[in-house]
Formats: sequence, C-alpha cells, structure tokens
Amino acid sequence: MTMLASIEEDYMIADLIAFADRWQRSLTHDLSQYAMFAIGFWLVVWVLLGALLASRKIRTEKPPARQLALEFMISLRSLAVFSTIGALLFMVERAGYLPGPALATNWGWGWAIASFVLMVIGHDAYFYWTHRLVHDPRLFRTFHRRHHKSHNPSPFTAYSFDIAEAAIQALFVPIWMVVVPTEWAVVGFFMLHQIVRNTMGHCGYELFPANARGKPLFDFLTTVTHHDLHHGEARWNFGLYFTWWDRLMGTEHPDYYARFEAATRRVCALKASAVKSGAAALAIALVLSATDARAQERIHDDWATPGLGGVVRLAPCANASRLCGRLIWVWDPTDAGGGAIGTMILRDFVFERGAWREGSVSNPEDGRTYRGTINLDGDILRLRGCAGPFCQTQIWRRLDSIPRP
Repeated sequence: MTMLASIEEDYMIADLIAFADRWQRSLTHDLSQYAMFAIGFWLVVWVLLGALLASRKIRTEKPPARQLALEFMISLRSLAVFSTIGALLFMVERAGYLPGPALATNWGWGWAIASFVLMVIGHDAYFYWTHRLVHDPRLFRTFHRRHHKSHNPSPFTAYSFDIAEAAIQALFVPIWMVVVPTEWAVVGFFMLHQIVRNTMGHCGYELFPANARGKPLFDFLTTVTHHDLHHGEARWNFGLYFTWWDRLMGTEHPDYYARFEAATRRVCALKASAVKSGAAALAIALVLSATDARAQERIHDDWATPGLGGVVRLAPCANASRLCGRLIWVWDPTDAGGGAIGTMILRDFVFERGAWREGSVSNPEDGRTYRGTINLDGDILRLRGCAGPFCQTQIWRRLDSIPRP
C-alpha cells in the first residue's frame, strides 16, 4: 500500500467515525426532544389536567393505549431517518461544501432572528405543498398512510410517519441550509419550535385561546382543532403553523370556526333547573321517543369511516328488522383485505333502547370479527366493537354531511 493510499484510508476512517458520532448525537438529541414534549403533553394535558380541560377535549373518545405505543415505536424509526439526513448534512459541511452556517455567524443577532422567522415561514410553505402532494391517491399509501392510521391523534402521532414521508420532511433543513445561510443555533431553535407545535397540534385538546366572538385569538395560527379536523376529514387543513396557505388555496375546512368555538365554549345543553322541572322532563321523554321512532330510517345511508378511509352503506338486512352494512368504497384498495369491497362487514344489528346492539363487525384489515354497538347522533355514528375484554370506538360521519373542497 502506498503512503497516499494509506492517508486516504485514514481520512475515510476518520470520516466514518465522525459520521457515526454525529448520527448518534443527533439521534440522542432528537429523541430527547420528542420524548420530552410527546410524553410531556400526554402527562400534563391528558393525565394531570385532563379533568380541568375536559370541556376543551375535541373528541369525546381517547385513542387506545395500543395506538400510543405503536406511534412511539414508529416515531423512533422516523427519528433514525432524521438523524441520518442530519449527519449527512454535517459531512457535507465538513467537506467544505456548506459555507452558509459560517457566513451567517458573522451577520449578527439581527440576521439570526430574521433567519429563524424566515425558516418557520419557509417550512410552513414546504409542509403545506408536500403534504398536499402525498395526499394524492397514487402516493398516499407509500408516503402518508402510516400517519393517517392515527384517525384520532395523540401527542405521540407527531413523528408517526412512513419512512418515505420521514425522508421528505427531513429534507427541508438541508434544502434550506443550502439556499439560505443560517447558523446551526438557529436550526436548533427551529427544531424546538417545530416539535412543540407538532406535539401540541396532535394533543386532542384545544389549547389556543378564543376571542370574545369565539374565534381563535391568533387567527393566523393553526390551532389544535384545525389539525384535528385534518385527521378526521383528510381533504382539508393541510397547513402546519399558519392558516395562510389553506385560506389562499381554499382548503380550510368550512366548519373550522364552528368546531373551534364548540371546543372552547362547550356548555351543557340543559340547565339543572330545567331538568328538575316535570314539564321539561316530559318534553324530553317525548322528543327521545320520537327520535327512536325515526332513528331506524335515518341510519340507512352511506357513512364515511375515520379519515375518509372507506364508505359503508347501512341498510336493512334480509331480515328487514335488522341492520347490515356493506363496504362500497375505500381510499386505499389494499386496506380492503384483498377484494373485500362489496362484502358485508356489519351484520344483524338489532335496535334496542335507542341504539343498535348485538351485531357483528368484520374488520377487513385484520380479518377479525367483533361484537358491536352503534349509537347515532345526527350525522355522527359511534361504532363500538369488542373482542373479549378489548374494545374500540370509531366515529363515522354521514357521507353527505362532509363538505367537499
């Protein structure tokens, strides 16, 4: 081996050691931040302040513990992707091909603040357009399906990505650093801001303040309700930090303000004094009786499953007194379990005591059958399925009630 070859080999080994060290430090840092804020929001908002914030809970049901654990594990994979791309960017700078950070260091505090603001605005635009792109049905399964498995999100959903989507989101920082000279310290503050907003946006409780008219006090910012609507009805609300792009492009949910006000001004429908009144109690009983009489007809319709993953048509079974449901459409055909479209997935529900009970629910994704109960509330259908002691509730929406872009 020549001396030149030996020197090149030493440099290569040094580069590999530097890359591995940077990757490990990046992963440790990113994991620490993710765990701090994901677990922090879960512990503070869900556990310690859950009762105090109950009126600001966006959805009545909570995601099951299994979903939270799976989201955390998937997020570890995403963090590994982030760290790999971050370490590669470090190596580019080490090789002398990334002069931006050194230049920005000499431009003072004014540029540091300005570059942070510009980076947040730039990331919001990048996220909006890449987010809309991966919602294209041709790309959805490869890039974005994992994230929308969390129909009812939690703080742990923030980094629950497919590998391809994790790579797309991680690429923003390298692209930005090549185009705009930015200090590494500013990138650190940007990542801190990003994980705080991301975990907050998935936390399930509306934490943003409302003004006197019930609208968001800082209306240019996306609220928790804003992103929660995206997980519930996937064709709307693609923005991350700001509402600008959704409003400019006509993709903000038309019921956003009403849903935000409902989450921040939830009040009891009946006052205690009215409940104590015999006349009011009689009126309520009559209304409930009439509702039961009409309910069996109102449920015969097409219903969208969480996140618009599929559409189920509910109609009388061969025995007209019972309710059945047939799968008629799915967003991702592979979720239908290999040709399940057109098959009956709900069978033999009987209307008793204001709900449909004792029916069976077949899940085309896992092939299992559950015992189910269905409760109808206007255009909202709550389907609860149990396999032994393990139960889950899904919220379905009447298809015609979902606004279209």
